[in-house]
Amino acid sequence: MQTNTHKTRMLVTMIALAATAGIATTAQAGDAAGTSPHYDSVVVKYSDLDLNGVAGNKVLYARLSAAAERACGKEPDSRDLRRRMQYRACYDSALERAVDKIGSRELQALHATGARHNVG
Repeated sequence: MQTNTHKTRMLVTMIALAATAGIATTAQAGDAAGTSPHYDSVVVKYSDLDLNGVAGNKVLYARLSAAAERACGKEPDSRDLRRRMQYRACYDSALERAVDKIGSRELQALHATGARHNVG
């Protein structure tokens, strides 16, 4: 009876090790495929900017845009439509939340006009 219990424990251990190895291999394959880190938040400092004018808001918008890119990881290849859509949704959401959090009307106006294409 102890032999069956021992065999069962060994089998469960082997299955657990195989599952762990499979998960580790999958994670490494994802890293090798070019995925980049994803962060829940990125700190953007803007105390040096004057948000009463357009110039300061444009600089802040550029910083927020770059932070959204960092938070969502590297933009996927244009041929990977699924990952590109996920990235775009992440980026747009992160930038929208950041702009709303700042609460500047000038910044919101820049965002509404799609300033990320004009900031450089």
